[in-house]
Amino acid sequence: MITALCLLLSAAMAYTPLPADAITARMILIEVALHDGVKQSGSPKDPGQCKRFQANAFAEAAAGFMLAAYPDAELYLPMEHADPKNSGRFLGVCWDMPGPETGNAFEEIARFDADPNGTKAGNTKAAKAFLAQARAGDILQVVGTYIPSGRGTHTLMFTRPYDPRSNTLYWADSNFGSRIVNEIKYGVVRAYQQRSLDEVAGWLTAQEGNGATLYRIRRDVVKRTE
Repeated sequence: MITALCLLLSAAMAYTPLPADAITARMILIEVALHDGVKQSGSPKDPGQCKRFQANAFAEAAAGFMLAAYPDAELYLPMEHADPKNSGRFLGVCWDMPGPETGNAFEEIARFDADPNGTKAGNTKAAKAFLAQARAGDILQVVGTYIPSGRGTHTLMFTRPYDPRSNTLYWADSNFGSRIVNEIKYGVVRAYQQRSLDEVAGWLTAQEGNGATLYRIRRDVVKRTE
């Protein structure tokens, strides 16, 4: 499976990749190498916690890159949820986004919030249109209702663009599934997740307060020069 993924990445990047593409390829390979492993995930600072896992993978993959206008700023993936008082959205559906001068290497691409006054069909259509924008390397911050697991926040990285032919989304994540060992929680790393667009849209539209934001590595990230 790893060999097949490497071939896919090579084919996809037969042209000279942008720095953001190179970081994405590194992140995917990092997470593939950790597939089926477990990392402690009992708190937001633990390496197996869903967002911390992506932040650590990004930090490793982004070594040697910088923002063109801010060469002294170390690149990072934001860890804090936006305050609903400032964002006007429910807690967990989006990040607090400091400016790029701090090293924040991501930008918001799209957002979805379930409309409590909308129809089920209307919300589903909007959720599908939102999710269909996913590209490899995009990070999804979501509050969803995951049947039969329940409702909560999650962070994942898409590993391929949405495939309209098979109606499928592909991603890697940690801590969507977990194990308890000696009363300590461990998140399971899963690099080959795939679900139908309909199923994931259903997560977003199941109840009021659900929603998500799609983030992408900024295009003004460049290779660091000595």
